[in-house]
Amino acid sequence: MIRVSLVLLIATVATAQKKEPEKKKDTPRILHTVPLAVQPGTKQKLALRGKFLDVVKDVRVIGADGAKLKVLGGKKSPPGNNQPAERLGDTELEIELELPKDVKPGVALVAGDSEPFKLLLPETVPTSKELEPNEGFATSRPIPVPGAVDATIKSDRDVDVFRFEGKKGAKVRIEIVAARAGSPADTILSLHDSDQKLLTAVDDVDGSPDPVIEWTLPKDGTYYLSVIEAHDMGGLQFGYRLIVK
Repeated sequence: MIRVSLVLLIATVATAQKKEPEKKKDTPRILHTVPLAVQPGTKQKLALRGKFLDVVKDVRVIGADGAKLKVLGGKKSPPGNNQPAERLGDTELEIELELPKDVKPGVALVAGDSEPFKLLLPETVPTSKELEPNEGFATSRPIPVPGAVDATIKSDRDVDVFRFEGKKGAKVRIEIVAARAGSPADTILSLHDSDQKLLTAVDDVDGSPDPVIEWTLPKDGTYYLSVIEAHDMGGLQFGYRLIVK
């Protein structure tokens, strides 16, 4: 009996040794979209940036009945010099997407067998697109209160400046949505008064790269908001949303 058991054990070990080791699957991962925000009710092209997306053939929409999606093709797309692939991705998949106009928040994309990636949809406040030039106080662009603007740090060391009208004693909340939507942009947000005097500047908040300013305005007048990238990086992938309430 002992001999039979020993023979079976040797045979089992030999069989196990012949098996090829399982190869780890390269699972696709969506890091962010370009542009960062999606506009419901219209057909638009999106570039999905991330890992192992160049070979994906199937992309699905979840949370939006009636959505239309077409995969246009993927490719390898390494980031620029000194730009981190872990934040920007090194592959790109282009799609054409049309979401219903009345779609609700929570819509996500799944590329192949990736984890769902939540899309950035318009705010409940008026949301516009950035207009250039806006690199200084003289060329700053207006933003209503409440209001939001979808913008991009378009190049290294780019500065975006916006302005709004405020009343003495009014409490405002100003925030950036970037990292929360997958953007590689690590922004610094500054608030200036009508004399262009710096009132405050905020980088990270509670461990998040997305800054938030809550401020009581000291006087009536025009206030300026400047946005820069903390590491002086930029490009079409460095999208963000500025919200003033």
